Parts: sequence; C-alpha cells; structure tokens
Amino acid sequence: MTSRRSILRNIAGVAMLSPFAALRAVADPVSPLPNFRRGIGVAHAFGWADVHADGAYVDPPFSAPRFQFTAEQRQAIRAAGFDFVRLVVDVGPFLAFDGASRDRLDDLIVTAVRALLAADLGVIVDMHPSAMNPAYRPAELTAGVNTPKFQAVLALLARLAGRLGQVIAEQGNTASPRIALELMNEPEIPAAEWQPMLEAAYAAARSGSATLPLVLGGGGMNAPGALAQIDMAPFAGDARLIFTYHDYSPWQFTHQGVLGSPAYALDAIVYPAPASVDAMNKATDQRVTALGLTGAQLDLAQQAKQTLASYVGSGFNRSTLERTFQQVAAWRTAHNLPAHAILLGEFGVHKTPYPDSDEGEAARARWLRDMHELAETYGFAWSCWTYLATGGFALAENEAGPGFDAATCAALGLASPRAPE
Repeated sequence: MTSRRSILRNIAGVAMLSPFAALRAVADPVSPLPNFRRGIGVAHAFGWADVHADGAYVDPPFSAPRFQFTAEQRQAIRAAGFDFVRLVVDVGPFLAFDGASRDRLDDLIVTAVRALLAADLGVIVDMHPSAMNPAYRPAELTAGVNTPKFQAVLALLARLAGRLGQVIAEQGNTASPRIALELMNEPEIPAAEWQPMLEAAYAAARSGSATLPLVLGGGGMNAPGALAQIDMAPFAGDARLIFTYHDYSPWQFTHQGVLGSPAYALDAIVYPAPASVDAMNKATDQRVTALGLTGAQLDLAQQAKQTLASYVGSGFNRSTLERTFQQVAAWRTAHNLPAHAILLGEFGVHKTPYPDSDEGEAARARWLRDMHELAETYGFAWSCWTYLATGGFALAENEAGPGFDAATCAALGLASPRAPE
C-alpha cells in the first residue's frame, strides 16, 4: 500500500522566496531536541491496520505476519547509517478499541520504541491516519476541535506522550533525548482550519509530558509553504519542538505511476527536466493506451500530460529544489529556530518500470542524492519514504530487505552493503 494521498494542488509546489544563504547550525550534544540527522519511515509495523470486509479492524490489530518489525530489520537500518526511524502508527485502532485491548496497543508502541533505542536508533512516533477503516479516515479525524473523534485523538496524544516521556526519563538527562512524538501526519485541511486543532493537539501532548520533544507540521498535507502559515505564538518559548514539512517535487517525476495520483498515467518522466517533452509525451501516450483509461481517468491523464511542457520549460533541477530549502531556512531563521529543529519528514520516488530502467534508476538516484545533500547543507534532519511497503516507494532491497542495495545507499550517502562472505 502507498501512503501518498496525492492531490495535484498539494504537490505541485509552493511560491519560493529569493535565494537565502545556507545557514548551518550545529546541534548541541545536550540539546533538549533530539540530534536526528538521517532517518527512514517505517510503515510496515503499525501502518494500515488490517480490516474485515465490513471495515472493522482485525482484533488484535497489527498481528498478521506482515507487521513484524524484526531485530534483523532494525539492525539493517542502523548498519546502513540511519540514526532514527519515523515510526508510522495508524491512529484508527487506538480510537476504535478501549480497555485492555487499547492498553495492549499502547504497550506495543512503547515496546517497539524500546527495541529501536536498543538498536541505537532514535524514533519519531508518527500519528498517521489511514483510510483502511472509513470511520477513521484522515478527514474524519480532523473535522474540528470539538468533534468526538478529534477529542479521542487528543486523549491518545496525551496518553502516548506520557508513556514516551517516561521512557526518556528512564534514560536519564546526560544526553539529548532520542524520542519525539509527531502530532499528525499530513493534515489534509487548510492552514486556518488546522491551526486550532494543532494548538489543541500540542496542549494535549504537553499535558502528558512537559518535556517530550514534539513534531509539528502545517496544514495542506505538510506542504513546505504551510510552515509559514502556522501561528507560532502558542508555541513560543518551547525549545522542544521540531517543525516538519514534506517535499515530493516535481510531482510529475516522483509520483509517476502512483494509483490515485494525477501522475498515475505519466511515464518516462526524467529529473532534471529534459530539453524536450517528446519522449515523455510518447511514453505517456503508450501508457494511457495500455491502461485503457476512459472518462474521468482519461481526462485526468491528459491534464497531467499537459503539465509536462511547463515542466520542461521550468528547467527543473537541483537549483529548483534548493529554492524550497531556502524558503524553509528563511522561515526558521526568522523564528530563531536552530537548523536541527527542521525535519524534512518525507521525500521519495515511486518506482515504476521506467525508474527500473538504467535511465530511470539514474534519475531516481540523482533526485534522492540532491534532496538529502540539500537537507544536510541546510542542517535539516531528513527522513526518506519508506523502508518496506508494497506500492513502489520502498527503499529496502527488492522492497523486502532487510538491507539496501548499493545504488540506494550511494544515493542517500549511506554505508555500502556488506559483500557476502
């Protein structure tokens, strides 16, 4: 399953500011913030809970073999050079169950966090709604501060914050914490609607722990420009906050072939943008024919194809990507935030037959390299999407791991896999 709730207006980019000199802050080794640097999303352990035909969650949740997050997998992530995991947690089961069943779910998360720490990995526990159960899809959970389901989310945040804060306390105060709680992944609503819910989520988490590092993002599915729309006044003076954004630009390249995305029918989209649109148009026409698209799907495919000319005209390349980093750097400087208080929380490239070609694989590697290098140049933490998952975004070798192939390691600046003995 893919987590990309891809909507054209959210991934087509944001207005950019003029170039801003890169300012790199060095994380204090005893900072109240985690010294996260290089991370990876882990969605297979607690994401996309299984449901029955009627939509009800399987009981107990996350019990099928596909949810196993093994010691071998954790060790492979650490050996590659990642220093933290963004642990995706499907919120729905935690709201649907109560009593002892719910307590067991809380315990599962805490146990997973302890196991990651034991593997020398930090962890961001990411509250990540899914649409597996229609009653708990993202829109249902962000319908308003006073709605029963959002109030249940607040109770969950307070509860988990308390439990995670206890884990940090057990480790003592001799080093920076290695745990954080992300309040909500990719809120689909506009910034003005998300602001009161963000404030309520923050207050709930702080009621559970006054010191646990928290990860906050803006509305509009964590678009880069959403950071500037956050009213920062309610969070002033809290040095234990990380601010996150996601970046999959250019969407024509990163999301080509993603079912449900405007880029579903696009093919042979290259990065950087090529000098001519001809090869991309031809490959897309062939894919549209092969897919047999009709009606609204065909219209959407044609609309996406029409954007390719402007993509070519933009000359989209590393410098274009850097404008977003400049924008975010200017925002964080204006708010006197250290660079390591910024998290590029998701970036990735969907793999289709084209990215599996030599040309496509090279383009994918260039984009991943440019993104992680820019994040590190600006001093931001980063977490790529994702470790194991079906759907085309998995970075583990053959989507199954536990390790990573040499090309992916090189693209992300990670340790090369060990040769077999």
